Amino acid sequence: MLTAEQARTAVARDWARTLAVLDELGDAGDATPTRCAGWTLTDLARHGAWGTSMEADALRRARTGTPGTAEGREPDGGAAAVTAALRASVADLDAELAQAGDIAEGTSLELPFGPVPAAFGLAVFTMEAGFHADDAVAAAGRDEALGEDVVGATTTVLPLVLPVLAAAAGSAPPAEGTVLALRGPAVELRFAVVDGAWAAAAEASPAGTVTGTDDTAVLRFALGRAGTDDPRLTVDGLAAEFKAWFPGP
Repeated sequence: MLTAEQARTAVARDWARTLAVLDELGDAGDATPTRCAGWTLTDLARHGAWGTSMEADALRRARTGTPGTAEGREPDGGAAAVTAALRASVADLDAELAQAGDIAEGTSLELPFGPVPAAFGLAVFTMEAGFHADDAVAAAGRDEALGEDVVGATTTVLPLVLPVLAAAAGSAPPAEGTVLALRGPAVELRFAVVDGAWAAAAEASPAGTVTGTDDTAVLRFALGRAGTDDPRLTVDGLAAEFKAWFPGP
């Protein structure tokens, strides 16, 4: 798991990357598409403003012992207004991450999708910052690798999150005991059908594997940002259907 200071460094770096793209494109962000279906760059920034303000509120509530589920603020307006709101909420989040070491061990963050241990929440926040920066940079026409800290955080989060998303999607899984794997230089994730549902798995022989020459390509695939046609990926067996069972996010 990341420390609070490591999470702060990663989150600040990657939201700064997003803000740099927003500043670069200006009002054109209202019409610039992203890899997130149906979202322009401004829509992505609006979501980011909600997410970072919610994350800051979650940390604040945990640090001060304030009960209740964290709330985010989604700004109105076009590119300029939304960028300003995101910049302000990122500053709030950075201020809370600077104090996150004061959160008592064992404390949960009360997020809208449910309570999570604070350390896991830091991994989620790092993954969100990293992948939305990746989305923004891609919208600007560039391809940059994910940071090692984002790779580590995402590899921590996905074993818990992807089976939940698969269950919510409602697609019937394959036969009991089927195992699918995702592999990169630093990524090793396995998911198995156990009692009729997907779950993170330990070592087992996979019925299909997505193998990437770099971790960025593998994790983009896992999160729906790249397909099986990515030249950095080799996909075999049942893994070709991975996103049919694990759609989104």
